[in-house]
Amino acid sequence: MAELVDGLAANARALADGIGAIEGAEIVNEVVFTQVCVAFGDDERTRAVTARVLADGTAWMSGSLWRDRAVLRISVSNWSTDADDVAASVASVRRAAATV
Repeated sequence: MAELVDGLAANARALADGIGAIEGAEIVNEVVFTQVCVAFGDDERTRAVTARVLADGTAWMSGSLWRDRAVLRISVSNWSTDADDVAASVASVRRAAATV
């Protein structure tokens, strides 16, 4: 069980690192477990990036609020998520952020 949890948390940190490197992306929470919250400037742009990520269909990420701020919320919870999934998810967010 500990190995599973450690793997989920490592994937969350990898997603935060990859998405955090995208121009205009800001990781707004401390990634200590499996949750990553990302803002892309103002709330309107963040919601637009979130909508594009969902429309892309590569990964499921949701819109949410973090401290009264719109965020793209990522919850890493699937045991089968691997490095390829993380890379595909980061690429999806990168595409979405580039088109908004």
